[in-house]
Amino acid sequence: MSQKGKKNIQILLFPGADGWEIWRGQEELSLLKATDEQEALAVDGVPSGNLVMSFPVRDVSAAPFVAATGDVEMFGDLAGLHLERSGLRIDETAGSLSDCFSLRIEEEEAVLLPIVLSPPQEGGLPKKSPQAFDVSARCLPLPPNAVVLWREFGRWVWTVSDSTGQCVYFQALPGVSFDQQLCREVGLGLTQLRMQEVLVEPLQECQIWTGEEEIPPSQVGMEALAQTLQLQVSSNVKPAPLIPDPISSLLPADIRAERVARKKAQQTKLAIAAGVMAYLGVIGWLAFNYWDAQKKTTLAQERAEALGPAAEQVVELDTKWAELQPLVENRLWPLELYFQAYQAAPKNMGLSLTSIEAYNTLQYQSSGERALKRFINLEGNSEKVEQANDFGEALGKSKFFQKEDFNWQTPSPAQTKNGLWNFNYATAQ
Repeated sequence: MSQKGKKNIQILLFPGADGWEIWRGQEELSLLKATDEQEALAVDGVPSGNLVMSFPVRDVSAAPFVAATGDVEMFGDLAGLHLERSGLRIDETAGSLSDCFSLRIEEEEAVLLPIVLSPPQEGGLPKKSPQAFDVSARCLPLPPNAVVLWREFGRWVWTVSDSTGQCVYFQALPGVSFDQQLCREVGLGLTQLRMQEVLVEPLQECQIWTGEEEIPPSQVGMEALAQTLQLQVSSNVKPAPLIPDPISSLLPADIRAERVARKKAQQTKLAIAAGVMAYLGVIGWLAFNYWDAQKKTTLAQERAEALGPAAEQVVELDTKWAELQPLVENRLWPLELYFQAYQAAPKNMGLSLTSIEAYNTLQYQSSGERALKRFINLEGNSEKVEQANDFGEALGKSKFFQKEDFNWQTPSPAQTKNGLWNFNYATAQ
């Protein structure tokens, strides 16, 4: 392969059904390696080439809307206002975590797709720094006017396309089962898009994509989805991803800081090299001008040392980000806490949850000090007292909650008049 061909090799780090996948190629990509790792930092064997990282749908929020203007120069400001109204706040210190794509532009209106990336948690970025980033839903060749579902890291996600096959919206579903709750979530999402007039053309089909080694959903589940969406539902092999064009401008702070530091380091090396060459030149041609050459070398060293404050600013930024980590780390959001509690429950236990309350936030006291408020409270009932007790023991043994220092309080259940056993399990606040 020629040197030019090697430079055009594209590497895509893509979220698969169970772990990260490595795809490689030029115009078309082929699967090089499939892993079970769900942390990008743990993925080994990434070959040389132009690396692009595709974030999973669960890490990116989509907020499409119809702008009442076709002026391209106003799209950025309108997208920012829309994200703010939608409650999607962006921390500018965490990097470039948002972008906006134009789906349809007319004279007096346009359909825009702003996206917001959750700040990558520890281990969320690969060892090799990617040259570009995007979201997985934009890296798949979508059929026109269709709803598409596939699995990422064990969970179902879905997207919907317009008449040109562009990704209009995407969302990660909260559960792992292909059931009625999944059907309702997709149906409600499509209804909202139609009410916002983001979707104006009728949808033609719904496709469910699975890999070669994945088991497609049951016929019952597919029929339930077809009835909910009033669309024909079919199961197909998941196609190979591609590098989207145009690529997004997402750039996490860690990668941005690394690029700035690398650029400054290169400038420092050039400055030092220039000083040394000037010094040697002066020694060779003007031996009598020794003191002038020493002055130039000292100046080059001072310029190199001047980069120290920039490195200190990077450390200070990382420290501030660590203080905000409990608020923005999506694996400790209330929905994720409830999902982990659900995962800890033994299956087929006959349990019913009647109330769920979860917090993971910082509170400011009158003295100005910050206090972390993190707890989860589960109320429910069971048919037998043993079922409630087993659920309480399972919560206490959960690796997830032990890891996050959740101290479960599991008092004995109380029997009600109707024969059920009520329980109230909560972590210490």
